[in-house]
Amino acid sequence: MWLLFALLNPVADAFRSVFAKKASADYNPFIIAWANNFIPVLIFSPFLFFIDIQINTKFVLGFTGTWLINVVTTVLYMKAIKEGDISVVMPMLSFTPVFLLITSPLIVGEFPNKYGVAGVLLVVAGSYILHSENKHDFWAPFKSIFTQKGTRLMLLVAFLFSFSSNFDKVAIQNSSVMQHIVLANIFLFSSFTLINIFKKNHLMLKKGDKKGIKNLLIISMFTASMFIFHLFAISMTYVVYVIALKRLSGLISVVLGKIFFNEGNIKSRLAGAFIMSTGVFLIVFLG
Repeated sequence: MWLLFALLNPVADAFRSVFAKKASADYNPFIIAWANNFIPVLIFSPFLFFIDIQINTKFVLGFTGTWLINVVTTVLYMKAIKEGDISVVMPMLSFTPVFLLITSPLIVGEFPNKYGVAGVLLVVAGSYILHSENKHDFWAPFKSIFTQKGTRLMLLVAFLFSFSSNFDKVAIQNSSVMQHIVLANIFLFSSFTLINIFKKNHLMLKKGDKKGIKNLLIISMFTASMFIFHLFAISMTYVVYVIALKRLSGLISVVLGKIFFNEGNIKSRLAGAFIMSTGVFLIVFLG
């Protein structure tokens, strides 16, 4: 049963990216980032009255680190989806485990083995194939990773996630998964509420146009679903398995990009995303 919930997680993530791209036609990334946590904060906030809150120095440091990083990454994530094809942008999150091989030894003292290194090479190779639209220039795929704005932004998100993942681990080890999820949603939603008030962003659309609001609600529903699937999955198996399977969202996004937005180069993008996912499994399960 854990496998079902763990697989539903990346499916929800991939569909969230589809509706985030749709919503970007009407709203800026700060509004979409705010909506992202709207339904989750309604669902999880009441749990504050039923869980045993544990506060210590390590929790505060870990939680503060992941909270501040996720304020930045949520906005960058929405900007990346707006700027690029989701079939190219979303697989870039597969680089998070690659960056974790660098940040984990620094933050939590975990070091990779030969399988981890092999996984890194597969992620890089998959990324090369994903961007290999120019067959006449060997270096073009590597160049496009950094020259395409959406890809570049999501690569930065993956890098920052490698730090927030370690801070998540510290916070959870010194509290509980539920406490972390509840407080994270409250703090993120509150942060984006204040940011949007300060920036004078609003939800106004053209008269009679409800499509944009509906897209925001769907994004929030899929985000809430991701949290729920994640909680059920990790209650039944190891967290590392759930995290690894979540990276399948990149592979699923390639298919959804074709279906919803008619994004091209589907064969090489599927091949690249598949190889990147294989690299992630090597890093997480054997590295």
